[in-house]
Amino acid sequence: MPARIVYIHHDCFILEAAGKTLLFDYPAPSYLPEAAATVAASHIEGADLTVFVSHSHEDHFDPDIVNATRRAASRRFVVSDDVADLHGDRLPTDALIMEPDMVKDVDGMRVEALESNDMGVAYLLDVAGLRVSFGGDLALWDWPGQSPAARRAVGMSWRLALKRIAAQPVDIAFSNMDPRLPSLSGAPQFVETVRPRVFVPMHVNGKTHYLDRFAPRLSHPGVTLFHYANAGDMLEV
Repeated sequence: MPARIVYIHHDCFILEAAGKTLLFDYPAPSYLPEAAATVAASHIEGADLTVFVSHSHEDHFDPDIVNATRRAASRRFVVSDDVADLHGDRLPTDALIMEPDMVKDVDGMRVEALESNDMGVAYLLDVAGLRVSFGGDLALWDWPGQSPAARRAVGMSWRLALKRIAAQPVDIAFSNMDPRLPSLSGAPQFVETVRPRVFVPMHVNGKTHYLDRFAPRLSHPGVTLFHYANAGDMLEV
C-alpha cells in the first residue's frame, strides 16, 4: 500500500496512508520552528486526522494541540495516560487514553501501546495492513555516568521492547537516534534487530546534519533510511 512520510521537526512526523493522515508528537511552540508549523498546517488542513501523542514532554506535545489541528476536516486524539493526567482539561472528552499493553481499534486502525522506559508509551499500529512502529521516547537511554545498575536496567528494558516490536515484520519504524549518546540511543541496534522496511531516525532537535554523519551506522541490507534535511521533506513508501 502506498504511503508518504513527512518530516516536521524533532519527533514530529506525518504519515499519510489509506486516505488517513496520522500526526505524531506535535511539539509545543517553543520547540517548533515557524516554518515547520507551516508545513504541518498544510498537511493537516482538510485531512481526516488522527493525532498520536506518546508522552507529555513539551518537545513531543503541544498542550494547545486541539487549536493547532483545528483546520482538519475530522479529528481524533490518541494520547498517553500521563498526557491525560497532566492536560486532561485541554483535550476533547472523546480522546482515547492509552496505557501500556492496551490494544484499541481507532478508525479502523489497530493501535497497541507499549510501555516506554522514559515517559508515556510507544505505539504499534496496523494501518490497512501497513505495520508502523512509533517509539516516542522509548530508547536506549544509556547516559554517560550512569550507575552500572541503571545501565543494566535501561539495557534490559530496551532489549525487551525490541523483541516485542520485532515479533512481526515492521514496514515503517520511527525511533530515536539521539546524537548526544555514543549508542545513538539504540538506533543502530533497532535497525539490526527489527529490520524495518523503512527506518525513520528521530530526536535530533532539528540538527539534521547528524543524519549525514551517522547514516553509515544505520545502514542495513533491505532497510531504507529516511534521510531528511528540512521540514516538509517527504519519503514515498
